[in-house]
Amino acid sequence: MISPADRQRLQQYKLLLGRYLGDPARLRPAVTAALTLLALAGIYWPLSQRIDSAQGELRSQQQRLEAITDVENLRKQAETYRQRLDGGSETNHWVQHILAAQREAQVRLRDMESREPRKVGPYRAVTLAVEVEGTFSNLRRFVEWLEDSPRLLRVESVRFEKQTDSILMRIVVLGLVQQKTKK
Repeated sequence: MISPADRQRLQQYKLLLGRYLGDPARLRPAVTAALTLLALAGIYWPLSQRIDSAQGELRSQQQRLEAITDVENLRKQAETYRQRLDGGSETNHWVQHILAAQREAQVRLRDMESREPRKVGPYRAVTLAVEVEGTFSNLRRFVEWLEDSPRLLRVESVRFEKQTDSILMRIVVLGLVQQKTKK
């Protein structure tokens, strides 16, 4: 039930609306505003949802493109180092490489021990613990020869021990080799 006060207020609103919409000069802006609101509700909101979803798709595709570009760049970088990797995956290739350095630097090999290979990313690192003896300049040439070699290796540790007539150097070398591919 509507109370008499509410009826009176409703009646006043009807009169005000009739007066306002009865005048063509006032009706035009009201119809224009109503059509604008209708156009916003009917066109803008559905399109804004499509625009938002398209922007989300665009962002995900841009991230995918960045990832693809990163992978391509990493492949190019890996290709530049491929020729520096040991073709064989056996420790024997690295032993021969260390022996060549020993002969070139004219140091005396006292001991060489192969340790457990390590996994380094997509590669494997052959680990050799080497003891060589010689003068300081010959030991320096040995390390320089290793560092300047075309193969990828890392000198992990170096320890020197003074002998009576020479210096003993214990060095641990990691040599990078390609993983054996599983067939």
